[in-house]
Amino acid sequence: MDRRGFLGTTAAAGALSLSGCAGVTELGRRPDATLGGGAPDRTTTGSSFNGEATADPRDFVWAEQALWRDERVRENLFAFAGRHDLAVVIAKADAGIDDVPALEAAFAVAERHGVEAWINVGVLKSLDATAFVADGEARRRHLDGLATVAASYAESFPNGRVILWQEAPVGGRWVESGAWNDQAVSNLERLGPRIFTDQREQVAEVAPDVDVGVFVHFPYLVDSKQPKTFVELTDGLRARDALPAFTFTDFYRGWYAKDVGPEPANRAVESLVSNARTATDGRPVTFLGQAHTIDPRYTPSKQDVWMDLRVALGAGAEGVGWYARTAYTPTERGFDPFLPNRGPAARDGPHASTLTFARDRYQYAYAALRSKRRGEGAGSENGSKGDPIDLWLVGRDFSFYDHRLSARTRDGEWTFLGDFDGYLDGNYPYGRDGRTVSIFRGLPRERFAPDGRLECRVKTRPRSDGARLSAALAMPATVACFLTEGAAAAVDRDLERFSAGHATVDEPLTAGDPTTVALDLATPDRSMEVLAFPDHRTQRKRLRRLESRSGFAPREVFDLWVRTAEANGVPDPSALSLVGDSGTRGLGGASTTVSTVPDGSVFYGLPRDALGHEDGSPSLELAGDARDRVSSAYAMPYAGLVAFRPAGRAMRVLDTDPEAARTYAIAVVGE
Repeated sequence: MDRRGFLGTTAAAGALSLSGCAGVTELGRRPDATLGGGAPDRTTTGSSFNGEATADPRDFVWAEQALWRDERVRENLFAFAGRHDLAVVIAKADAGIDDVPALEAAFAVAERHGVEAWINVGVLKSLDATAFVADGEARRRHLDGLATVAASYAESFPNGRVILWQEAPVGGRWVESGAWNDQAVSNLERLGPRIFTDQREQVAEVAPDVDVGVFVHFPYLVDSKQPKTFVELTDGLRARDALPAFTFTDFYRGWYAKDVGPEPANRAVESLVSNARTATDGRPVTFLGQAHTIDPRYTPSKQDVWMDLRVALGAGAEGVGWYARTAYTPTERGFDPFLPNRGPAARDGPHASTLTFARDRYQYAYAALRSKRRGEGAGSENGSKGDPIDLWLVGRDFSFYDHRLSARTRDGEWTFLGDFDGYLDGNYPYGRDGRTVSIFRGLPRERFAPDGRLECRVKTRPRSDGARLSAALAMPATVACFLTEGAAAAVDRDLERFSAGHATVDEPLTAGDPTTVALDLATPDRSMEVLAFPDHRTQRKRLRRLESRSGFAPREVFDLWVRTAEANGVPDPSALSLVGDSGTRGLGGASTTVSTVPDGSVFYGLPRDALGHEDGSPSLELAGDARDRVSSAYAMPYAGLVAFRPAGRAMRVLDTDPEAARTYAIAVVGE
């Protein structure tokens, strides 16, 4: 049975109502539904990417132990996965018999939310690879523990997925010391086929319908590193008739992009996915990308997220997810990093993760994925009546996870959406006057407002009095106009005109006294474009026309950032030309549109053949009467509507980190 089939199954059992509404639970389950039945009103849609149909995309969230063992974080993460049709990877690398009770508790929560769980297990920690092969008793103990976990898992998810290993040979003991070295790689190649085959067979004995996949570290798949290692491994598995049912991969592009820029990182992602598919005879590949800050303190931009999406899905990845780090790392590097949480944040503690100290960035990555899956393309300024909505809760003094939000579904049931506020306590820029906005993004209208009315209920935890809910607004879920919660709180315009529905509440949120709000949905009076980019509507309209053209591909165009030699010395575009493969072209005619500030301009959507390639690599050459008024110019990967940068922001990026800009650029002249 595929995941959609699983999510549609139900069976009979009793359940205790927690909602105060007869006949339903706080999590939206019927009293006659089993935990294994999933949400009774699950809805899914087909999707496509780059022209290829995927009937059952297997997108997912990755849950490290700190996420799935913390009850409140787990409940919120699994509810998020449930309403967005995402699987949850429950990671317990060396899970054994003692871990079964905790895992079963996590499985039960996943089932309550209609979520298919996958498990990541089978990492060699209690023994090394050589001992696995040579020591029969140690091998049996390991396999018995794996079998116990797999059998328990299959009771809840008989058609699920088991991911063996984790970034092998980095994860686990491929040599006795656990070091990652040449011998560990050699042992992966030599002993890996035997180890995986034995583990796979053990899982198959107790969970015959579960798919078993493998998770190998990216340097052993990408063209620019050691792809022969994965070929050696899979050749050995093929000889044993034990190829994995799927390959799980991860790639955190900051490790590449910080040194060589985004385009080599794109090629690495493409080869990662395509090489994994080729080596496993076309079997599925899933991709885990970077939405977090990596150890070198490099944080991705919105554009980085979109590059990963386009390249991974374009290479044929079956599913995509984003990593949530469970330790706060301050940002020190990155090209225009997406930083929703400027200022101190909670650095540790049981609830700390990318979900809670960089919530908007994590939410943005999944909003981008949903947009890509829906094939939205450039879309329209106002969207359509059937588009998902973002629910904005506006108020004061919201505290972390103290207020439980539910929404009524099309079956009349209350379904838990999540707790707010979603940010850990810290110094976040919520607004000048102390106003707070918590946003629940991408709510499907067909599930939560099929008749045009969205009904919500807030329950406040004991000893959490003091917050006040001022208003609720249903805003168009437009990723190209994504506003962080801090930016939303700082808006000083009348939001009602931009909403699809709104209600003034102006009530305290008090424990024991639920607050119910109903929003009647209609077409907004004004588009989100006006709210998010009031000074750049002309440029964005022209980019929308460009992106709406048949066959448009972001990789075939670029943006040009031009820095002037003197303040207020921006040259006339007609007095500048690009000299490239297509000859000499006027900058004004070659670009789609332009944004200008006193110290520079950004020209958007230029064709790649306006660059030169005399030595095989891109080069940038400017000519014309105004050439001496340009101090530097950067040919940048096309950002487009979804990662649009006005000229003012681009110039600030150049001021803040010129080295990162040079690394990110396709080609540079000057400076």
